[in-house]
Amino acid sequence: MVTIPIDWALYQTYLAGELVHEIVMATILHRPVRDMNLGLLDIDTCIALEQLAKVMATAYSNADTVRLKIDMVRYNDALDKDESGRSETREENLFNRFPPDEERFLTTPSIVIDSGGRIIVWYLPGALTAMIMKDIHGATHSMSGLLKHSITTSKITQWRTNRSNFHTSPDGMVTPGCINISPAWFQQGREKHGFPNIDPEDGFSPEVSAALKGPVSSVSAALRVMHPDLYWAGMETQVRLGKWAARYELDEMHYHLQRWTSVFNVVSIICNRRSPPHRDPKCRPAAFDIMTTAGRYHPVVMDFMNLGIKFLYNSGSMLASSCRLVRHYMNVEEGNRIVTAWYMRDSIHNFVGTPSTEYAKYDRVNM
Repeated sequence: MVTIPIDWALYQTYLAGELVHEIVMATILHRPVRDMNLGLLDIDTCIALEQLAKVMATAYSNADTVRLKIDMVRYNDALDKDESGRSETREENLFNRFPPDEERFLTTPSIVIDSGGRIIVWYLPGALTAMIMKDIHGATHSMSGLLKHSITTSKITQWRTNRSNFHTSPDGMVTPGCINISPAWFQQGREKHGFPNIDPEDGFSPEVSAALKGPVSSVSAALRVMHPDLYWAGMETQVRLGKWAARYELDEMHYHLQRWTSVFNVVSIICNRRSPPHRDPKCRPAAFDIMTTAGRYHPVVMDFMNLGIKFLYNSGSMLASSCRLVRHYMNVEEGNRIVTAWYMRDSIHNFVGTPSTEYAKYDRVNM
């Protein structure tokens, strides 16, 4: 197990993960919660983590756990490397090869398991407290300038930042846009050997990381339960990257990593955007990407089209899956909605030599 430096922001995230894991286990096994060292975790954060843990325990113990007849390993083998989910013809072919056994609409905390016992989805409505959502709004407000300049009028195939997919805020409280933040942006998108070229415009700000501390604690702590191996791989990657930066006297990068509070190495902040049917091909099939949603908007539905599952996606929800495996779609045309999407780029793990992880399995005891 990796040792996290106590003076790193990541250490408080580690304590948050241990707290959530302990509460979930105690709830599932019907035993008292053990006394724990909470470090510098404040009372509001602890309340938020307890709420998250209770929702996760409910999902894990749900008697109506969704069990698919699809083997997602074989499903992934059928996907192309750069599968985008944007071709209707291609997706119809995949749907016919791997048809869902029934259509489902989920509104309560649940997990989705494939035919091999692999956990494919965590659906956690009500996972975020009002305080966490307030923190998300505050952090997003500080990024208004970046969000405003992120919108483009480029060709429609670049839909993630195309103006046509965004709607204005009814009260001006949310700036439409989509930005990515990472403390190690230059390690992404290609396999690296030797020194990377340092880019000072790497999209990371310690102030932004600090503003997102509450939401980060919840998302990272959730991964501690959802996928322990991936969680520890994320921790190890951040620490290894920090040691590498210190060894080569990359002081600014080391400074950033000390203040990065997440086990994930990238977060996308997405405001008032419509998402057409798509996949995210850079995401690993055995990993979890975690999305949260906050704001004031009419009830919307997140559609995992190839699985035949729809989710009520109200404000305060958390949803985890591999966005490569699921073709997903959601349409919001009014109101204010802020999505944070947390994910890991495998190129960064590969750069520092962190071993790859397997799928998380459903096991009532060993979490």
